[in-house]
Amino acid sequence: MPKIRVLLALIGVFCAIVGTTTGFLATPLNASDPDLVHILCPDETTGLTRDHKWITREAIRRNLRQFFINYPPPEKPEFIVPESASLTELYHAYYGAQASPARFIRAVNTIAESNVHADSSKSLRYDPNIQADAEIFDEYSYSMSDRYPQILTSILLDEAFPAARSLLGVTLHSLQKFYAHSTWVEQGNVDILADLGLPGFPGFDDPAEPGEDVCTPCPDAHGDCRDNVILGAGLTTGYYSYEDALAVDYLVPKPATGGKCSHGGVLDNTADESPIGGINKDTASPCFSPHYYLHDEAAELAVKATDHYLNVILDAVDVDQYRKLFDLYHGSALSIVMDTTGSMGNEIDAVKNQVHQIVESSSASVYILVPYNDPAVGPVTKTDDPKEFLAAVDALYPDGGGDFPEMFWGGLQLALTNTPEYGAIFCFTDATGKDGELLDGNIAMAQEKNTKVTLVFSGNLVSSNDRVTTVDDYRTLCDLTGGLFIPSDKFDIGEITPLLDDTVESTEVDINIMKEISEYKSIDIPIDDSIFDFKILIVGNPSSCVLRDHSGKEYNIMDEKAMRAEPNVEVISYTTSIRALRWNSPISGSWNLELTPATGTLSVDIQGNSTLSWLGGFALLDPSPPHPHYMAVEGRPLLNTIYYIDINLVGYIESKVKDVTQIEYVNIKGDHLRTIDYTGEIDDEFYVRSEPLPEEPFYILLHGHVESGHRFCRLMSVLITPVQASVEVASTTRELSAKPGERATGKFIVTNYGLESDFKITASDDKRFITSVTPSVHIPQNSSEYITVEFSVPTSAIPGAVSTVTVTAASLKQTQSVNSAITQFVVLPLEEDHDKPTCVVNDSPACDDFGYVGICQTKNWTASATLQDTGSGMEKVYPKPEGYSHHVDDFTRGSTTPIKVSLESSCCALQAEIIGVDVVGNVGKCQIDMGVLGGEIFDFHVIDIGETWAYLKWSITPTPIEVHKYTLVDNDDYTWEFPCKSETCYRNVTDLEPCLLQNFKLSPVFTVDGNDYRGRNEYASDTTLSREPGSPVGGRIVDVTETTVTVSWTPTDANCISLFQVCLKAIGFSDPVRCNTTKETTFDFENIEACARYEVQITPIDLEGDISRETLTIEVNTKEGVPGMPVDLQVEMETYDSASLTWWDPLDHALCVETYVVTTEISHGSYLKEISHRTYTSPVNVGIVPQKHYFEEKPLEGCTNYTFKVYPRGFSGTLGPYAREDKETLETDPIPVEFVNLDKVTTTTMDAAWSSVDTCVDHYKICHYNDYDAVEDCKDLIDTQTTFSDLLECLVYHVSVSTVTPSGVISEKIMSVAKTLDVAPSAPANLKTVKITAHSITIQYDDPVEHPQCAAHIGLDIAKADNGDHQSLTSRSLVVGHIKEHTFDKLDACTKYIIKIMASSPDGLHSEWDSIEATTDVEVSGAPQNFRVDGKTTTSINLKWFEPEINGRCVHKYELSWNDGSLTIEPPTPGGSLPHEMEQLVDGLSSCTEYTFELTPSTANHVDGPTVTLTDKTSC
Repeated sequence: MPKIRVLLALIGVFCAIVGTTTGFLATPLNASDPDLVHILCPDETTGLTRDHKWITREAIRRNLRQFFINYPPPEKPEFIVPESASLTELYHAYYGAQASPARFIRAVNTIAESNVHADSSKSLRYDPNIQADAEIFDEYSYSMSDRYPQILTSILLDEAFPAARSLLGVTLHSLQKFYAHSTWVEQGNVDILADLGLPGFPGFDDPAEPGEDVCTPCPDAHGDCRDNVILGAGLTTGYYSYEDALAVDYLVPKPATGGKCSHGGVLDNTADESPIGGINKDTASPCFSPHYYLHDEAAELAVKATDHYLNVILDAVDVDQYRKLFDLYHGSALSIVMDTTGSMGNEIDAVKNQVHQIVESSSASVYILVPYNDPAVGPVTKTDDPKEFLAAVDALYPDGGGDFPEMFWGGLQLALTNTPEYGAIFCFTDATGKDGELLDGNIAMAQEKNTKVTLVFSGNLVSSNDRVTTVDDYRTLCDLTGGLFIPSDKFDIGEITPLLDDTVESTEVDINIMKEISEYKSIDIPIDDSIFDFKILIVGNPSSCVLRDHSGKEYNIMDEKAMRAEPNVEVISYTTSIRALRWNSPISGSWNLELTPATGTLSVDIQGNSTLSWLGGFALLDPSPPHPHYMAVEGRPLLNTIYYIDINLVGYIESKVKDVTQIEYVNIKGDHLRTIDYTGEIDDEFYVRSEPLPEEPFYILLHGHVESGHRFCRLMSVLITPVQASVEVASTTRELSAKPGERATGKFIVTNYGLESDFKITASDDKRFITSVTPSVHIPQNSSEYITVEFSVPTSAIPGAVSTVTVTAASLKQTQSVNSAITQFVVLPLEEDHDKPTCVVNDSPACDDFGYVGICQTKNWTASATLQDTGSGMEKVYPKPEGYSHHVDDFTRGSTTPIKVSLESSCCALQAEIIGVDVVGNVGKCQIDMGVLGGEIFDFHVIDIGETWAYLKWSITPTPIEVHKYTLVDNDDYTWEFPCKSETCYRNVTDLEPCLLQNFKLSPVFTVDGNDYRGRNEYASDTTLSREPGSPVGGRIVDVTETTVTVSWTPTDANCISLFQVCLKAIGFSDPVRCNTTKETTFDFENIEACARYEVQITPIDLEGDISRETLTIEVNTKEGVPGMPVDLQVEMETYDSASLTWWDPLDHALCVETYVVTTEISHGSYLKEISHRTYTSPVNVGIVPQKHYFEEKPLEGCTNYTFKVYPRGFSGTLGPYAREDKETLETDPIPVEFVNLDKVTTTTMDAAWSSVDTCVDHYKICHYNDYDAVEDCKDLIDTQTTFSDLLECLVYHVSVSTVTPSGVISEKIMSVAKTLDVAPSAPANLKTVKITAHSITIQYDDPVEHPQCAAHIGLDIAKADNGDHQSLTSRSLVVGHIKEHTFDKLDACTKYIIKIMASSPDGLHSEWDSIEATTDVEVSGAPQNFRVDGKTTTSINLKWFEPEINGRCVHKYELSWNDGSLTIEPPTPGGSLPHEMEQLVDGLSSCTEYTFELTPSTANHVDGPTVTLTDKTSC
């Protein structure tokens, strides 16, 4: 199981990298968190704690509200917005309800997060120059003023707004610290220190001297402390100390004089040093902040100081640049990356055509074009001028390339650097990228900026090497950034480019994204009330795709023609590879998309235009000293780590969000991975503790409800990929900057949480300042290493230029150990310039006696001033406010010569400023102030307000000219005129509409010389209170069909209504009540019952989501429809001659059934014949739908298959579709067949036929067997005849036939017998001897191989082998049986025999003979026969004899002996036989001598037989 990283367990590791904080709390915290209770003491806390994020956002909110009023929309010159309007409400009031504030909120959050980063980064968090600690005033002030020109030049010269926001956040952090950490508030100051943090700041009026006592001891070291600041002492800040090895070089020890103040609180070690206690006002908790009771005052001054600083920035940059700083513009960016190599002609032409249409029909805020080739990348075109952009697009042409892989990733890097956050980039290419070292850094930058990258690829796959990336890398890029990978044929590229137009004009939020869908998928799509329209993009080739809305209506997305015909559907793009459609004004509720891929996989992206979105990020809770906070995670989050999810709900007030219930992690296919339930409160920003992150990439879904009860779902489009390594910037902004011609070194920290590994380091920046980077580093597990990046700024670099730097570390051992850090490198001015331009008014204007409304327009004034900057030179000069007639001497940028400005206006304008801004952003100004214009209204506001009235108050500046009357206009509609002679006036305005924003315009009218002169208008606004809406009126039926009804109505108290609840209630029958909500005053109910009576109830829902008690009711009768098919027809056969039928009413149009028609049919050959047709009248409808019906059909025949049909008949007589059921009647006992006839017999076949009655016969069972194998073979037949084939020859077959009923009951068998014809068998097989004696031979044999069943008889024959004619000794015939053995006896010993065998059939057909040879065994022989002398001489005797009569063939040799000699007589050849008659000459004898001869036979096994004797005498 992977180890879960819990912050508290690893805080030491994190602190080794990021450290701690020192100011207002950086982020909101849950004081009841167990890790924080002892620090924040929630039980002792009074009021709210305002953190850095809140202070920054609140100051920006106030600042931009006034900015919007000062620079109203062209169509709203009298723009006014409530003072309490939130950031998103401000944005929507200015840009419209459907404009998305996501980029704007992200810009604000970036500044706030940079502010918080100063409390997290180890290079900033300890530094007293940043944190306003330890009485280091000069360095503290200088650190801010030194950063100021970097902020301005990044805006003015390079439009590097991300860098400007980052720098601005750090400065605001330091600025806000001053009011929490110093004694400014304790000294009684109620206003801000206006120039703090700006160049030219004159310094602090009365800072405490080093040895000056400024504090006295508190009653306790920790807790509430009052009056411990010495009155009259100099300004001071507290000393702060805590245990942290990384802070040692930063922290300043508290002097031991006994009179210096501590920061204070439970985490400050100096709080226990004399004087004990402290002065910080960071929180509303006495446990943490000794001066907690001054926290509100300090926070308010921090807000005002931030607001003032932003106004200085506004003075230094123009209005348009200030808007861009906050991403304040309507519409998105059109950002295109285009491969311009030679094969891209079709794509370039298609993009050109589409871009011209987009520019003509849309209002993109900025245009970015990045062409790339090989090896060239760029130049980038970034402009808000559509003509300039079109010229750049038209100049594109295909050329070059050649080696196929191109410089794609360099082109994307340029586009990412220049595209605003929350934008979309479209890339067009047909080749892979060869500059793959930029891949990981580009993905990291796109994810950080929440920029979707969609790639239209019209090429083929290519292999990968170390630098050349693949098409799969393109897919990964699109997946991880929330974009789409669109494979395209070069000929349909023109059908895809309309997506560009849709992206530019949309302000969409992601509802769901699913990719790699390889099988059927059902996708839930919650459509809440804040969604104006939604879009579905499907990439791939689906086989089916159906969308169902909340009412059940279906949209077949596969039917392009039908989709184009739908009135509320807009087809954006429809090709074989992509389908993009938009549903306008969708019904709120749960929709569902079902789709199945035909080939490959599908990607689905569901987006909606909505006022509700969310921004999210991961954070770690750092409870360590000096200040706990949520520490934002930079780069990719770590695997198996418990984080807090930072949730920013954008537009949740306007969207009437009721709750957030769940955070869900899903994989790229949409499969569920984790769920985090949430039951807490919601706000602009809140944190939710996460479960451990999954190991696979995942999306985050946010679930909840709006006040109507409808669910909402929003997806964060970045595919989160948890990793096991982190990269952090370790250098300060000062270290990451240099002047032209200088070098710099940046440090980064790489931490490895995975296996010990070597890490490959890559670094890039879009300005190409990087010259080298530590190429690799070896890092053990849970360890960190520093790496360095070297920068060289060319002398040609422009001061203020900002280069985006990306540093990536990738483990060579683990693919998931890769992460990036992104920062900015700033080019500094060649010379530092902290001096403001000078401005001297040459002549002071005067409007004596004319400075009053009514006569001020009769006199003009003129003034002139001279401005000069002797440092960096003048950047621009302008008057403020806008609208003055003025003239400025011509000058070139950087001019150091005097510049004269003349200004002219009527005496109706008595104040003006002449502003000069130098090159580095220092602002100098002249003030022209001739007093307050008399007769001007001020402090005009609503004191109190009710449902139909508003009580107004205002004052007017003193004027000798009498106010004749006031004119008050409400919402440019109703006008009141009335007098008021007091300097402060009141007016109660009545007859107002409730729940409506009331915009009041008040004008004084003066009488001069008998003529009326209208003074300057003043504005106030507020919203009348809500009241319960009354019942709608004018309800009517617009349209009604058999399944739909459309109703309309007119609301009362329309402004107090957020939605209408429209319910459909059945009358006279049971049907669930159907309720929906809608913003419209018409509603369609679909898929309702025909022939039905309904009640439609329309109830308003107020702005708080409460349902009114007043309801409008409309009754409606739907039209008749053709009834549907009866449901669940069942037929039960209770007897053999009757059937019981039951069925339910149809699912469709059941109420339209008057009667049912029942028909009964019987199969008649190849068709059904109707034998019954009867009408069944449905019971009186009792309000239950569906009803069950019963019907009996009789008489019927047994064992017969019937078809029963039930038709519904409508009131008009129309028959609906029938329900059908086939059923058989019960059966009788089976009747046997009458006979079985066997004929047409051959050797292997015979025919069988039989006769039977048909009653209850389902089929026949026919069996046969023979006596040879006695195995019965059966089969079921419907026919009454069959042919048996593959029978065996020569056998008698027994055939039986039985009838079988439908239930399987079998009758008795009827038998018949027949024999197949004979064939000759083959000879018995495997003939062999199994036993041999001297006088017998036993043989064995097997059945014939061929036709063994035909072997009825076996023929045997044996003969001596040495007979020339092999004449038989014996011949026998055996009947075939189980014993296959025979013994031949009475044979001669030692004799060779031939044995023959054959087989014959019953009819005498026989086989060929088979034979074997065998020799009988040896046995002792008898005596030789007729032993005699057959001639003699004087020296020899010739002997003869015959072989023994008994076993003569067994004699192997003879032993012959005589008086003085012997010899052995053997066969002439070894192994041969002795002849039947033997002859032997015995010579060498003596003459006339008598000899006795003895002859003995001997067998081969040396057994001697009887000896015979012979005596004779040789001749003389």
